[in-house]
Amino acid sequence: MNRIISTFLRGAPLALAAGLFATACVQEPPSGNLSRPDPVIDDPTTDFENQPGVFAGDEDNTHSHMGDLGEGVFKDPFEVLAQRQEEGPPEVRTRLHSCQKLQNNALQNVLTSLGVNIDATAQVPTAGQLFKGGGGALGAASYDARVGEAVVWSAAGAAKLFDIFVQAAPEIIANLPNVDQCKVDGVGVEMFDANNQCNRDAIACITGRPATDSHVAICNKVVTSASDVEKGKRIAVGTMMAAAHSCE
Repeated sequence: MNRIISTFLRGAPLALAAGLFATACVQEPPSGNLSRPDPVIDDPTTDFENQPGVFAGDEDNTHSHMGDLGEGVFKDPFEVLAQRQEEGPPEVRTRLHSCQKLQNNALQNVLTSLGVNIDATAQVPTAGQLFKGGGGALGAASYDARVGEAVVWSAAGAAKLFDIFVQAAPEIIANLPNVDQCKVDGVGVEMFDANNQCNRDAIACITGRPATDSHVAICNKVVTSASDVEKGKRIAVGTMMAAAHSCE
């Protein structure tokens, strides 16, 4: 018993020393956020938020963005210049890169406003039948599938648009003189004159923009290049309208 007590008493100073050493090594952590030092205020009379440039970015607190939005490879300025020259002036480039599809309701309004009967049916599909049956190609919305209407053209949609305009051409040609928005000083305009030449005012009406000499020349060229005049007229009207409403 005395031996056990003696051994315990001899070990007590060692345990006490170890405890004091451990206590000395553990210090109180400093107060405050170590990762964010206190801001330096140049003018102590001004609030921190109102210090000049306090929220401005610099090399230490901004993200280094890529030089371009492609594959991380910078383009040579002369290469960019050559591409711009090939694409044409800004008004042409914007049409190439930001052409929105004509929405289907707008297409229907265009057709009906020019005298096309959207509900007409026939053994050979009418323009209305092509329109109503071409929803898939025209990018129509599928609400059951939670899919909205397409906003950009597809090859199938552009081809379907041309088909619809060509099929609607005879109705447009026949009804154009009675279309109020196409009248000039209250007088209706004919799509073609007695010599089967395209009317500038009629082209402006079906395309929705002032017709130029180039528009008239192209329209006349299409008429004369067809196998017969009537087919040429249909193709000319379809071509002018499809080009105007598909950013071509």
